[in-house]
This record gives sequence, C-alpha cells and structure tokens, in this order.
Amino acid sequence: MKSDAGTSTTKSKAASERHPLAVAFGAYLKAVRIKANKSQMELAFDASIDRTYVSLLERGLTNPTLLLLMSLAKPLGMPASELIAGFEAHLANDTFRKTVVKRRKNEASLEAGSDRPKGSRRSPLR
Repeated sequence: MKSDAGTSTTKSKAASERHPLAVAFGAYLKAVRIKANKSQMELAFDASIDRTYVSLLERGLTNPTLLLLMSLAKPLGMPASELIAGFEAHLANDTFRKTVVKRRKNEASLEAGSDRPKGSRRSPLR
C-alpha cells in the first residue's frame, strides 16, 4: 500500500478563482494594518490568530467570520462596525461592483419535453 504523505494535495487558488469581495477586503485590511503601523505578526498576536491566517485574509484566499472581524478590529483600534463601514466605503470605489458574475444555467429548465415549470429545480424522480 503506497502512502501519499510526500505529496501535497492542497493547491493555491489562482487569482481568477478568488472572490472579488474577499480580495477587496484583503486589500482594505492590509491598508488599515499598515496605517495602524502593525506587522502581520503583531496583528495576529493581538487578535489571537495565526500569522499565516492574516496573510490568507490579505490575499483574499479566505473569508473572515464575524468572530474574526471582532478580534481583528480591537487591535486595529476601532470597533468592528467601523471596520465594516470603512470596508464598505472602500468597496464603493473598488471594481467589485463592475464585475459580472457568471452563473450556470439550470439544466432542468432547458429540457424541452419537461412537465416541470420553467426554472424549477425539482428532480423528475420526486
């Protein structure tokens, strides 16, 4: 039996696969962190998280939870509501709102002989 301990199965997301909102938040977090004159390590220590997680946030590879926003805001010297409000103001000038989200078409609504109403997602087996 072969072991796959030597191979890494985790792959880094390409820039095109990252959600634009996560990338925009990461850029805003980095700007606020630099303005507060903190390194990633200092921010991570003060927020009780790992430094690599701060890096993942700033690169848009992960999304922050509500608890994480609360723990990040305190060492940055602002309430969480101000962190979110500042991000929303930053987002208004960003290109996020100009991007088009591609969605898959519902295959069930494309069937010509279907007795389901158009746009229905119900399985024919139900």
